Amino acid sequence: PPSASAPSQAPRAPSPPAPAPASAASWLGAEAPAAAPEESQERPADREHHKKRDDAQRPSHGIFDPYLDEDAVRQGLEDGSLVRGTLRVSTSKLGTAHVKADGARANDRDFLVKGKLARNRACHMDVVIIRPLAAPPRREGGPAAASADEEDDAGDDDDDEADDVAHGDTDEDEEPGWMQRPLARTAAESESDDEDVVLGRALVKEPSSTAVEARTNGRGVDRGDGDRRFAKVVAIADPKGSKRVIVCTLHPNERSGCDREDAIVRETDTLLKAKPTDKRMPWILIQINDVTRKVLDIPGKLDKYQLWPVQMIGWKGSSTLPIGRLKGQCLGKAGDLDAEERHALIENELDCHDVDFEEDLLTEVDDIVRVAQGNFDEEVGRRMDLRNKRIFTIDPATARDLDDAIHVDLDEARQEVEIGVHIADVAHFVKPGSLADTEAQFRTTSVYLLNRVLPMLPHALCNHLCSLNPNEPKLAFSAFFRLKLATGELIEDPKPWFRKTAISSVCRLNYDEVQEVLDGKTIEPPPVYGGYTWEEIKKDIFLLYDVCGKVRTSRFSGGALSISKVKMIFHTRESEDGIPTSYHLESHSASHWIIEELMLLANRCVAKHLAHSRLSDSAVLRKHESPDPDKSSKLSEMMKENLGLDWDAFNAGAIYRSCQAIYRKYGAILGTCVEMMTMRAGMKQAEYFVYNDEADPHHFALDFDYYTHFTSPIRRYPDVMVHRVLKALLFDEDDGFQTGEDAEMQVVKCNDKKKATRRCSEQLDRAVFCIYLRAMKSWFYTVGTVLGFKQEYNEDEEKGMVTVYCSQLGRESKALLCAGKAELDQLGLFNDGVDDTLTLPETWKFCSRGLVELEWVPPNGDVSRRKRQPLKMLSCVPIVIIPTNSVPIDYALFFVSPFHPKFDEVNRKVPQSAAEGFDWLEGGADGVQVLHDARAGFTEPRPPLVLED
Repeated sequence: PPSASAPSQAPRAPSPPAPAPASAASWLGAEAPAAAPEESQERPADREHHKKRDDAQRPSHGIFDPYLDEDAVRQGLEDGSLVRGTLRVSTSKLGTAHVKADGARANDRDFLVKGKLARNRACHMDVVIIRPLAAPPRREGGPAAASADEEDDAGDDDDDEADDVAHGDTDEDEEPGWMQRPLARTAAESESDDEDVVLGRALVKEPSSTAVEARTNGRGVDRGDGDRRFAKVVAIADPKGSKRVIVCTLHPNERSGCDREDAIVRETDTLLKAKPTDKRMPWILIQINDVTRKVLDIPGKLDKYQLWPVQMIGWKGSSTLPIGRLKGQCLGKAGDLDAEERHALIENELDCHDVDFEEDLLTEVDDIVRVAQGNFDEEVGRRMDLRNKRIFTIDPATARDLDDAIHVDLDEARQEVEIGVHIADVAHFVKPGSLADTEAQFRTTSVYLLNRVLPMLPHALCNHLCSLNPNEPKLAFSAFFRLKLATGELIEDPKPWFRKTAISSVCRLNYDEVQEVLDGKTIEPPPVYGGYTWEEIKKDIFLLYDVCGKVRTSRFSGGALSISKVKMIFHTRESEDGIPTSYHLESHSASHWIIEELMLLANRCVAKHLAHSRLSDSAVLRKHESPDPDKSSKLSEMMKENLGLDWDAFNAGAIYRSCQAIYRKYGAILGTCVEMMTMRAGMKQAEYFVYNDEADPHHFALDFDYYTHFTSPIRRYPDVMVHRVLKALLFDEDDGFQTGEDAEMQVVKCNDKKKATRRCSEQLDRAVFCIYLRAMKSWFYTVGTVLGFKQEYNEDEEKGMVTVYCSQLGRESKALLCAGKAELDQLGLFNDGVDDTLTLPETWKFCSRGLVELEWVPPNGDVSRRKRQPLKMLSCVPIVIIPTNSVPIDYALFFVSPFHPKFDEVNRKVPQSAAEGFDWLEGGADGVQVLHDARAGFTEPRPPLVLED
């Protein structure tokens, strides 16, 4: 039954172990029955009404196929007729799900599960058992099955560093805009399960099976499926996605399937409809009983903007929707900063981090600190004592946990420099089996929010005992290596070496201070301790700048890839309510890449040492696989053959040089866009793994044979694992670290949490940006780069969309062309207190595969002054981003009218070569390149183009 009295932070249970293939029970999860309301919470009249309703609506047979039993699953997995894997629903095609088989190779094709009948009640991220099919399943089962995709009662509207270059901002199964199919299609051919408007969630519709049937003549085969492998779900091994808490809005359950305009729950209503903010999840029905009546104050009006945690409790084969219950208190309203923060945490299953550490853990940490302080001198006697060394830190100005420090010594005689990278010795204090270690194993990472951090370790450890604060003696784990002064080459004789050390940082610097020093500016010197001077620190900075610059140049010329990350840093210090008052774009200046290069070197040296050691089979390394060859080749084909650009994607270094050439010729806006296209063209995500002889440890982006994470143990658990194995090697030990299956399971958890924190950060960044625009009561004008076009014809209208990449936001989005007032009203554009006007193009024309022309009329309607604006592939043009009053909070994107006062202001930022875009070329007869005629398709003469700049 609904349980609104439960706390919003549910008690955390240990994560379940990875499934064991030998156990049939691990392959198959029993179908959870729909929970019946407790007798005390449901009135007799309600029970009678429910019984009559169920009897009247129960079909003569089930809508969904029953799940296979354990014996059938076991036999099918053994003989290969069944496959186990995780189901992932596409964000842009909600009727389509993908399953990658467990143990599949990186480039193996996923299985495609088309439609809800084939999905068989499985939800996004459920671990499922599937049966491969030669073709998509036909619909069977009569009227009940025919309506399976139309909801029964509710309707169904449709490192941290340089190695992290490969995260797109959408799910991995979604094709980027420039890779999607034809620009013009008939209604029968169109992808009706695409999002109508990605940015305007009010228009997003889940696919109906009848629509799929209409466009596929009952065969269920969609255009463009090609050689895809199809499958249907026959059992659920682990309801990993179904059992998680889902953030929803609550609505009256209208039998017609439409939303009830007055949003009032009536006395006779027996069910509520919960709509997840994650559109990949199904709508959920919640029974109305005494608890829900009290908590929601119903009968009465529901607030459609309120966010509620909901959990599914069952899904019968005879029902088109699952049953669920409230799982805590209201989070607040969409668009409220606190509510959006909690929303992002719950959505990404990180809300378990937003709880206080247990008292017994804090007591243990207090004991650790007391013992460490009492035994410090004794411990220093067992280490290399570097407390008198000129060691300093460079971090963000707001950093609280300082886990790395550096020193540099010049050997003039040998023309070499010795570098020391000193890392907080977290593993010395956090022992295996301790409460602190158990908690760190669960969290695996710190989570960074707008105004606060959810730490992996208690503050007494991460901010105090372990943090390398200035003028405080600390214990460290240090990596030493030597570089040639002239070239930055890493010297192998002597080889890099590692020691347990004691240090005392003599100066704390931030990136801005270091950059100002490098730029020749005079700054207020920070405190310098240990008898050293500010001049000596500045000399070290310039020496590091010189040698690290050579290391960086050599790394890129040798085959590494670097992708620029654009991130808006919001300012909240002067805000009373936490809402940002301004922002700046995160820079990646020399002060940043000095530290980046040193950390990369330290991580690389540690990784190689571990991989070649006697404990290599317990070494946690980090790999980055090569891009998907099919998607990579599609990008290369488009860049070279369709757009006529010089493009080489042979390896990471070639991709980097191709991107840099575009930067130099066309500017940063287009260059950043092309880098994003590279990331989306099949680029994998880097991940942790336990080294073995069969695994390929190569890191594609860095072009390193071996790489790991050693430098941030305060906030990353894999670094702690690395420290423990490295320590065992130094002291010739055989225990004190995770091995075998235990290490493998921990690494999987670390990878999952790292992905979750990245998604959480992206979701929260998007929400904060919209909240900022609302608070400033302004719209956001910037430059967008055109990536692709899409045109659809319905019975009564023609609709067009243009995919646009906004480099300042680092996101690919879709702009709707010529939306009428009704469509704009559905988007719910935010204009409260905004002194601005949105002008839409009067007409538009798809001229070719790579050209759309917009026609604009001035606000006074004088058609004699109309202007035509060509949009080609990779044209860089002014766009406006407008926040919406939608759930989830979002924004919509539009092109700026050349008559708008902001147009010229934005357009001046774009180089002419980037503004023009590229003509789309296609191979003609005998290999001749054919340029699409921009006049093709016009039935009457057009006036000369007015818009030229």
